[in-house]
Amino acid sequence: MNRRTIAAWIVYDIAVHGYGLMIPAVGFAIYFTSFIAADHPFAEALWSLAVALPLIGAGLLSPWLGAIADNSGCRRRLLLVSTLVCAMASALMGGLGQGDIAAGLLLFITAQLSFLLAGALYNSYLPQISTPENSARISGIAWGLSYLGGIACFLLCLPFIQSGIVPGNESYFANAFLVTAGFVLILGTGAILRFPAENPVDRNNQTTNPYRHLLNTLRSWRNTPEIPQFLFAYYLINDAMVTVIYFTAIFLKATFGLSLREILILSLVFQVIAIPSTIFFGWLGDRWSQRGATYLTLSIWILVLGLMGFAEGENAPKAIAITLGLVLGSTQSLLRSMYSQMIPPEQSGEYFGFHALVGRASSALGPLLFGLVSAFTANQRVAMMSLGIFLVAGAVLLSKTQPTRNQ
Repeated sequence: MNRRTIAAWIVYDIAVHGYGLMIPAVGFAIYFTSFIAADHPFAEALWSLAVALPLIGAGLLSPWLGAIADNSGCRRRLLLVSTLVCAMASALMGGLGQGDIAAGLLLFITAQLSFLLAGALYNSYLPQISTPENSARISGIAWGLSYLGGIACFLLCLPFIQSGIVPGNESYFANAFLVTAGFVLILGTGAILRFPAENPVDRNNQTTNPYRHLLNTLRSWRNTPEIPQFLFAYYLINDAMVTVIYFTAIFLKATFGLSLREILILSLVFQVIAIPSTIFFGWLGDRWSQRGATYLTLSIWILVLGLMGFAEGENAPKAIAITLGLVLGSTQSLLRSMYSQMIPPEQSGEYFGFHALVGRASSALGPLLFGLVSAFTANQRVAMMSLGIFLVAGAVLLSKTQPTRNQ
């Protein structure tokens, strides 16, 4: 595959990471709960529902959409449509006013669902643009540089959001959503146009019905057990990673008494460290072993949880942020690369649809365990350390999967 296509694939990751930071993670999350639904008694619950519904929808739809992409050869068009819908819905958020709760929920759910579906389609290109010798490196560069997208989009939006949401300033704050939409539209669609066009796959009279094809694939896993084994290992590991993402800010505030400003600074430190670290571990995966590099990142994850459990003093939050920056993007990137080399390339859309399904499902169990342990022990340190169960179990199961070349 030529370098321009690989570069375009990397640029797309940079583009959508800007959306991921400014819409679901920071900008619109604050705007919805603090302004649009500020007078609603269940504003936080409504936002939780808005976050959960796209996760469920994307998990269920991704395998089906991937099967359609594989059979019809329209992966690029589906990715383009998903990206355009995400950008358009994000832009329309800029026109929302106080009390526009239903419209706000509808636009966010539309944008987030399109974003998640596009992510699965995007990932499915990795087996086509890489080889076993360079897949970890390409995946790592894309994931590492994607953090630059979040930083760049944040800086572009900073003039509009730096004053916060204050009376009379709400519409000015909302301009950040237009900037984010433009960021995704220009970089994302420009990158997609460089992606390779595809032709429908010749199935030799096999069914092209996506539902039947999905059923046939699931039945075939009796002969290829390494696929469900890997997906289950990914499920367990992702449980821990997702929970840390969701609760680190809350943990730092409750345990160390950090202010919002201090947490935001540490978040920036984390992203700056994640860029070279993710790229390095991708290089290490190709140079040494993807499986070995993944185990190394999981060992550092245990260190992260250990710091969360026992570290004391004013430098403890910095140590947590630095070690977390070393492994969050690195582990996810390596697992994506390993999976891309295990699946049939002609069914990459469908298989990465299952990968997305597992990823969305794993967003539930880890946070649930964290909440239960935290409630029963009244100690968030213990709750964080309990996530080590998922990492160890995932690592053990990963060791039982059949390695492919360079893993």
